[in-house]
Amino acid sequence: MDAGWPAVERGEIAGWRLRFSGGVTQRANSVLPLQAPADVHAAITEVEERHSARWIRPAFQLNEAAQPSDLDHILAERGYGVGSPTLVQILHGSDVPAAPTATVPDVVVAAAPDEEWLDLFWAQEGPPASEDQRVSRLILTGVPALYFSLRVAGRTESIARLALVDTDDDGESATFGGIYCVLTRPEARRRGYSRRIMTAVLAEAAHRRLAGLWLQVRESNVGAIQLYHELGFTTASSYYYRSLAVEA
Repeated sequence: MDAGWPAVERGEIAGWRLRFSGGVTQRANSVLPLQAPADVHAAITEVEERHSARWIRPAFQLNEAAQPSDLDHILAERGYGVGSPTLVQILHGSDVPAAPTATVPDVVVAAAPDEEWLDLFWAQEGPPASEDQRVSRLILTGVPALYFSLRVAGRTESIARLALVDTDDDGESATFGGIYCVLTRPEARRRGYSRRIMTAVLAEAAHRRLAGLWLQVRESNVGAIQLYHELGFTTASSYYYRSLAVEA
């Protein structure tokens, strides 16, 4: 999953992966605690120093595999607040519906996002500042991906992004797809556009014979979770963030 939303800058502290992207998105500006450091508090202090040097609030992305196992408790004691509970859902390649004989009407698929795609994304997810948008574009295009636009009456009403990530596990290579940025204009919701664009994404995944798909959805987004369930996705894991509170 980390490869599908690549940070502009990466680092490492004693088995923890650091991601920096000018503060643009939590995912690209947080720590993945993959292994337990010998001195946890020293590692956290170094994390805080590196983030402070970049004017970024320190944050950790945590799940049941975070190391050490008591890291959540340690961060809470150091003043880190919890937020953004998120589900990770998957669909195995063998369960992806067969590609239809025709493409989904009105959905355009491109190898790069056009300005209307980006404008819709930034209008809903941010960032508003032009310099931050430059960083956002680097994240969005930092890995091979496909960009889906549902156009109605000449205007893009819904979008999605399919990151294409190659893996090599025990000598067996495969390509997986990460689904991101599934968004519809607020005034165009409840018209089935998200389902249509997701259908186009699944059709492309089937056409490319991807080994599997993943997506991440906030626990509070009940409508999206229901849609993904109807499309065959199941919850594989979850995560949340611990972020250091900003002093007044």
